[in-house]
Amino acid sequence: MLFHQLIFISNSVRLALLQTMLILAIVFGVGSLGISNASAAIFITEIQPLKYPTTVKNLNKSTVVVVNWKGNLGGGTNATLLDNDYYQGKYLVRSDSNKPITIEFFQLANETKVNLKTLRVRYKNKTYKSFPTVSLDNPGVDGEVISIGAKVVAGKKATAGEKFPQYVLRIIEQ
Repeated sequence: MLFHQLIFISNSVRLALLQTMLILAIVFGVGSLGISNASAAIFITEIQPLKYPTTVKNLNKSTVVVVNWKGNLGGGTNATLLDNDYYQGKYLVRSDSNKPITIEFFQLANETKVNLKTLRVRYKNKTYKSFPTVSLDNPGVDGEVISIGAKVVAGKKATAGEKFPQYVLRIIEQ
């Protein structure tokens, strides 16, 4: 039943699209908004985007695939996998200040009947489940790796084919 194949997220062609979805937040000084007045900046480098395996779409129920922040397949997965090509998203976050940060992580709901749920972010040995998450320790100039994972759910009426659910990871200095 390869005709019911469902590929959930990015390939090398879509990598550029996901990178553009990352929002680089720069907090400027109280004065004018000129670059010369910038007081702090966050730098986000994508190491790898969140990726789901190729699966067979369920015919009578929603197709669920969970890739957690560790890069493992989660227990809620109910689809037949056609490959083992999946991994968590990883981003290196650096800052040129010591101000606390806020992390936001949300889906863009760009695919009909396909949604990202149970979004998780792992930062500094803690897992966050609700967003925005505020007043977190700054990653510093050497940076910290943020790992993300999520459940993707394709409703039973979702069409088969390649799917590219998009998300935003936004990090702002306070």
